[in-house]
Amino acid sequence: MYNMSPYSLSRSFRDKPCRAVIYGRASTEHEAQVKALQNQMQWYDDVARFHPQWNVINRYIDQGITGTQVYKRDAFMQMMEDAKQHKFDLIVTREVCRFARNTVDALVCVRQLAAMGIEVYFVNDNIWTLDGDGELRLTIMATMAQEESRKISERSLAGQRVSREKGVLYGNGNIFGYTRNKLTKQFEIDPDQAETVKMIFDLYDSGMGETLVAKELTRLGRKNGVGKVKWDAGKVSKIIKRKNYLGYTVYCQSYSNNYLEQKRIKRDESEFVYVKGGFPQIISEEQYERCNAIRRSRTKRLTDEKGRTRSLVFSRLRMCGVEK
Repeated sequence: MYNMSPYSLSRSFRDKPCRAVIYGRASTEHEAQVKALQNQMQWYDDVARFHPQWNVINRYIDQGITGTQVYKRDAFMQMMEDAKQHKFDLIVTREVCRFARNTVDALVCVRQLAAMGIEVYFVNDNIWTLDGDGELRLTIMATMAQEESRKISERSLAGQRVSREKGVLYGNGNIFGYTRNKLTKQFEIDPDQAETVKMIFDLYDSGMGETLVAKELTRLGRKNGVGKVKWDAGKVSKIIKRKNYLGYTVYCQSYSNNYLEQKRIKRDESEFVYVKGGFPQIISEEQYERCNAIRRSRTKRLTDEKGRTRSLVFSRLRMCGVEK
């Protein structure tokens, strides 16, 4: 038989006058989700009218934020801080998946709140966390919400694979050297930016390093992707590495470590997936390969006699006796 929660029915704010707050969340900033969030707020107003004993004193709203990690949600974290100050007695939220899609997060937060005498009411799930069976029912619903997140992640990955096969382009299309046609959604060459791209490859091909190329672009008044005459070695190197300039769409440059943490991890260049035909070509294959062979040789890393990894440039300075 299930052991009853230490939070007995008598502690629940089910029928008691209390200070209540609303917590709402929309997972994206898309127009449909924004409208859904507005409807969600109207729905909360309707719910509050059926509970005249509530004094609704605040609303905490996260918009465009995932539910799998609470620390990424500013409004949620502020609500937890305010709970520590005993600013309210009851949190009202629509359903468990709005509160958290991570089972551990949901239980940890609810237990922290219960220890402070604060209850969470999940309206659609009809769960009052200070009820005797509140934690058991919450565990079941939170596990189901987490499982739904896993399925969404799998569907998303499958959709990405299909998109790659069809040559669908990801992102907003902000790639220096190109503009994206609003009607066709395809990339087209931006003549002025493409000229700068060719200039970068020509200068680098002639023997200049990234820093010298950046200084030359600045001297010539060439604008970067945001329209400013501001260049550095990093921007130059990024352009030299881009295989888009050969007409390739590049996929799988990073991945999410798992569906709960959703931390983006950059892949090594050797793991990128290239699909020919997504972009008009700006640079020849021969020049691209020459420049990237130079880049790789300049960034080659060596291991010293102590097993430490150092850049080739640093090692040459050390041999010349300039290491401090």
